[in-house]
Amino acid sequence: MTRNISRRQFMSLMGGVAATAIGWGVSADDSDSLAPAQIKAAERIVQKLVSSNAVPGVTYSIGNMRRTLATGAFGLRLISPRAPMNRRTRSALASVSKQFVSAAAFLLQERGALSLSAPLSEYVPEYIHASEITLSQVLTMRSGIPALDEICEAPIDGEIDEATLIANLNKHPLDFPPGRYFAYSNCAYNVAGVAIARVSGMSYGSFIEKNFFRPLGMRSSYQLGSIAIPNFAQGYAPDGSEWHVERFTTADAAFASGNLASTPTDLQRWNRSLLDATLLSPDTLNQIFTLPSTPDTVISHYASGWLIEPSGIIWHPGALNGYGTVNMLFPMTAHAITVLSNSAPSNRWDRGGTALAMYNAAALGPTLPPLLPVVRSTVPKGGDGGPTI
Repeated sequence: MTRNISRRQFMSLMGGVAATAIGWGVSADDSDSLAPAQIKAAERIVQKLVSSNAVPGVTYSIGNMRRTLATGAFGLRLISPRAPMNRRTRSALASVSKQFVSAAAFLLQERGALSLSAPLSEYVPEYIHASEITLSQVLTMRSGIPALDEICEAPIDGEIDEATLIANLNKHPLDFPPGRYFAYSNCAYNVAGVAIARVSGMSYGSFIEKNFFRPLGMRSSYQLGSIAIPNFAQGYAPDGSEWHVERFTTADAAFASGNLASTPTDLQRWNRSLLDATLLSPDTLNQIFTLPSTPDTVISHYASGWLIEPSGIIWHPGALNGYGTVNMLFPMTAHAITVLSNSAPSNRWDRGGTALAMYNAAALGPTLPPLLPVVRSTVPKGGDGGPTI
């Protein structure tokens, strides 16, 4: 932690962020537009990612609760043969996908199809630890489901699917008693995707398509590997001052923790639905954005698929082989910023810091302070081998 703040102070700051700041309590800027100087100031931040060779290419968007205010693309989606990024280039969302997992589970709860407080065994009975865990604990990363991707995503007899996911997990104990600690776990969100598929009676990808992408007009969004897309950003990893191709894996495409692809413009459609509560009710959104009441909440500040900042920012980063992403809501002014790149962050760029810098540079509202450090695990002496958030 870089700021000395007590848990009580943190929870006091957070109390009411969703209720008072998400779109039903805030009006978008009356001008409903950005001045050219504001757009230029924000674009300088992302242009620098390309000019400094932090990423081969990047796309971005800025929106409010009514419309997309700015969108742009810089650098290359494909290095050889050279092909530029453009506003319609699709990119892997990586862990920005988790907000859709959370929303899907909460939507099914709204419809009475499941209960987040019920034992996970009601939905995934073949998982041997399911009776010890609730879906709520899964979504807030407090289930104890193992944190290492290799534990749950390993192929069995050349197959990677729901059955191999559960079979792999059944070979391992929980990392900690459910509810005791926070630990970022892609395996946990993979299991949540299985539960959503079981309850809905359709594949996870089909559920997201039917209930989110189609109603919101997100025509450029889809599950990785499900269709061939010509205008797709090739992923890269740094190789000195050069770049080499890095491809998403079969598991990346198969499992819900990071298997969606989209564009910055489509994600502004998604963000608008959150800022003005069109698909999920205000009460449900308040639940999604509420931090669990656990002793380590001040350290982890992870709700259900979103990080919650004392400043009121609600956001999530993503990192996948060849991709680095961030989607950030600024509910205090009803704005949202998305940044998608075709290189994982490593130490070359700061996803959350980039989106926040764009907000401050464009003067979308009062200057906001730096984000809290992102903590991977609160397990004592743990967290060294878990996934990157």
